[in-house]
Amino acid sequence: MYDLAIIGGGVAGMTAAIYAERAGLKTVIIEKAGFGGQAALTAKIENYPAFKEIEGFELAAKMKEQIDALGVDSNYADVTEIKKADDVFTLAAGADTIEAKAVVIANGVKRRELGIPGEDALRGRGVSWCAVCDGGFFRGKKVAVIGAGNSALSDAIYLSNLCEEVYLIFRRSSPTAAKSYLDALEGLKNVHLLPRHIPLEIKGDGTVNALRIKNLDSEEAIDLAVSGVFEAIGLIPDNGIFADLVDLDENGYIVADDEMKTKTEGLFAAGDTRQKRLRQIVTACADGAAAATSAQEYCSR
Repeated sequence: MYDLAIIGGGVAGMTAAIYAERAGLKTVIIEKAGFGGQAALTAKIENYPAFKEIEGFELAAKMKEQIDALGVDSNYADVTEIKKADDVFTLAAGADTIEAKAVVIANGVKRRELGIPGEDALRGRGVSWCAVCDGGFFRGKKVAVIGAGNSALSDAIYLSNLCEEVYLIFRRSSPTAAKSYLDALEGLKNVHLLPRHIPLEIKGDGTVNALRIKNLDSEEAIDLAVSGVFEAIGLIPDNGIFADLVDLDENGYIVADDEMKTKTEGLFAAGDTRQKRLRQIVTACADGAAAATSAQEYCSR
């Protein structure tokens, strides 16, 4: 029996674990993939206090070292069910059943997909959602990045150091990313912007060899010879299994108050998974701290 079970080992989940363990709660984090969440997949972070610049993986690793040193248990599994009975939460996590007095949902979000022909067949064979994870496989090759926001430009900038050519494809007339990303993009001669274009199909025989794109103004479609396609078109929540215990907004995010409380007593939500205006590392940390504090107060009652 744990005092607190945390679903998700991203920044919000690990911060919650730090605060919970220091408050005397016996805590476990259940993470299905790798600790760090979206932060660990970010090449360079420049807006986290105390670090002028730090790699996302390094920041995540430092947080993981901290929770390990505090004695937080880590369970690598996918939570597929959660129930509450007699003030005890029961979680199905892989082959394990975990019981806890309180739970923090900090499962983050997942990458949005294009839903075009070739995407599923070539997944992991040239189609990727993580430039930091997979960029090294395309060293010296031509790749395409789909998207116009911060993540897309960050991916393009990162890949420009590895790849021969990088094509940045987006449907708008100009990128929507912050000025810092636009400034960093200037002067990168191997990054080519293709505004007002959309992807139609990813082609390849076993591995990606082309991306078919269409010009929205001329309606002309061409095949772009690339070996990799990196998708950075946004994030979506994955909260279906919690629907009986929490309220979800129209986009599937968990509704929680400023103390991270959901409609079920003892169940809290933190980080990107919850309904909020700003999704950043600092706001995830704040959510995690608030959720753990609320969990400690709940357990003490």
